Amino acid sequence: MQAYTNPRRTPVFRLITIAAAGMSSFVIGLWGIRFGFGEQLGGMSAHVLGGIIASLCALAASLAPLSFFAGVDESATFVHNETQIDKLTGLHSRQAMIGRIASSAATTVQDGKPVFLIDIDIDRFKEINDAIGYTQGDELIRAFATRLRDHVPPGSEIGRIGAGEFAVLVPDGRATSIDRMVEKLIEKMVEPYRLTTHLQSVNLSVGMVAMPKDGRDPIVLLRRSNLALQNARASGIGNWSVFHPDMGHLAEYRQWIEAELHAAFQRGDFHLHYQPQHDLATGKILGYEALLRWRHPKRGVIPPSEFVPVAEETGMVVPIGDWVLRKACADLRTLPEDLSIAVNISPVQMMTKDFIQRVRAVVAESGINPSRLELEVTETAMMQDRERAAQVMRQLTDMGISVAVDDFGTGYSNLSYLIDFPFQKLKIDRSFVDRIDKDNGGAVVSTIVGLSRALGVRTIAEGVETEAQATLLRAAGCDVVQGYLYGRPGPLAVVGLTRDPAPAAAMVH
Repeated sequence: MQAYTNPRRTPVFRLITIAAAGMSSFVIGLWGIRFGFGEQLGGMSAHVLGGIIASLCALAASLAPLSFFAGVDESATFVHNETQIDKLTGLHSRQAMIGRIASSAATTVQDGKPVFLIDIDIDRFKEINDAIGYTQGDELIRAFATRLRDHVPPGSEIGRIGAGEFAVLVPDGRATSIDRMVEKLIEKMVEPYRLTTHLQSVNLSVGMVAMPKDGRDPIVLLRRSNLALQNARASGIGNWSVFHPDMGHLAEYRQWIEAELHAAFQRGDFHLHYQPQHDLATGKILGYEALLRWRHPKRGVIPPSEFVPVAEETGMVVPIGDWVLRKACADLRTLPEDLSIAVNISPVQMMTKDFIQRVRAVVAESGINPSRLELEVTETAMMQDRERAAQVMRQLTDMGISVAVDDFGTGYSNLSYLIDFPFQKLKIDRSFVDRIDKDNGGAVVSTIVGLSRALGVRTIAEGVETEAQATLLRAAGCDVVQGYLYGRPGPLAVVGLTRDPAPAAAMVH
């Protein structure tokens, strides 16, 4: 980060200041000598000496205001730099962007040409910062800002309005073009960033408002663009959303979840349900996936898709994740030795510095064979800090714990990372299973299965709901399946009653 003094003085300013001060001191000295030595000095009469002193006084007086106004100008520049410019990136500060938004809102009212405010936020930047260190975090922000400058339309205004949050003003009245622009911008901005020590990937959430339709007040517009951003984040990775008035209700609901999470954890509102995983060739149950459930005493069941993102953003996912791991390992002790349990690991949880120590302590405390425990890690978690993720996965593997790549195929098009990470299973995302009998869905699944075989790992398909899907997965060579066709999630005491490949109706709870 660039260092600033208060105020910053240029060489010219310093010269003027020194000259004025020196001249003033010289004049004062001459007056002192005159009154000390009498009416004459060096043969000069009192009138001549007085004239010289008067001239020097006039010169000093002329330099003093020049010095003063130079100082005022320098101070004004300093204040502007401090308040209007983000020192880390050189972009507009939040305060400056508020002024730019207000000016744009006034202009668009007069000329009728829409202006779009785009709110771009790096997902989980705090966790990334904590994981890679603040020096590398600053480097990431600078690289992000540079790339943002390069890919926004000409004439756009860009500001940094939060730690990992940026605002862009785009003067464009064509809705179709702005749509394409946002999509292309997201595509460019999520490409990995080459930092000094490693290659860093990021995910983004983007919200957008249009002026004057969505308002004129800059604070209101920023709040609404952030509401759209939050809606995009809740919808999934890399999404963007346009503001709608109903989003205010969603924000209130999110705030309620955030306020209730800690109390729910203390009350014991969280429970684990388990969904069976079947060997596709034999129908035998191989194990279960532990799935977190929240039953609120007044509002009933809260879907994981609604509370897990909030838990990740607030950090509550760490204690909740620790409880899930501890509970799953304790439940695993009640199952036959040839069965395993899979536990989902949040990217936030995985990137904590003592994650491995906590896993090791839970395994030792439960007394289970580590080979019976499988941890599911998303591509997102793996790509936030590739080196850190690879190290964590190697340590888990060394402990005897199996690692599965969850939601495979949905996060990154560059599959080179698979070579760097030790894992034992690829989990085919349900979106591919849903389309397996449509378009090129079957070819995609076959490609994933072929890739897994080349890597020497097994495949598991989630979200299997029909016999047709199971048949196509079997033909593609998939190893393991789970889904409503084989059993809905339920309490372990219920799903553990049978290991037979019973019809779905027998496994519904």
